[in-house]
Amino acid sequence: MVRKIKSKGNKAAGNQGDILKQAQVMQQKMLEIQEELKGKELETSVGGGAVNVKINGQKEILSINISDEILKEAVEDNDKEMLEDLIVSAVGEAMRQAEELAEKEMSSVTGGMNIPGLF
Repeated sequence: MVRKIKSKGNKAAGNQGDILKQAQVMQQKMLEIQEELKGKELETSVGGGAVNVKINGQKEILSINISDEILKEAVEDNDKEMLEDLIVSAVGEAMRQAEELAEKEMSSVTGGMNIPGLF
């Protein structure tokens, strides 16, 4: 027969309370970082500067700039597809950089743990 040792007080409830407090602090820090990411801007360009995309740390596109030269070339050559490809490439790279920035910033709070759905 195995006896359970009774402890004084309920340590499990205390530990749960501590975990809950830590989670709340972590959540607050994450909200602060998300707010800070809004103010961080990244810029990427493709095609030798033909298309520039500016994005913030929350993956909101702030601007897309297409050089007059590449625009003129696309019109003259009737090459709409080339211009579309450049835009898609620039936006994709900007999004990748924003994702990388967000992961880096959040890892300071999560201790490097990968939390699915965080970003």
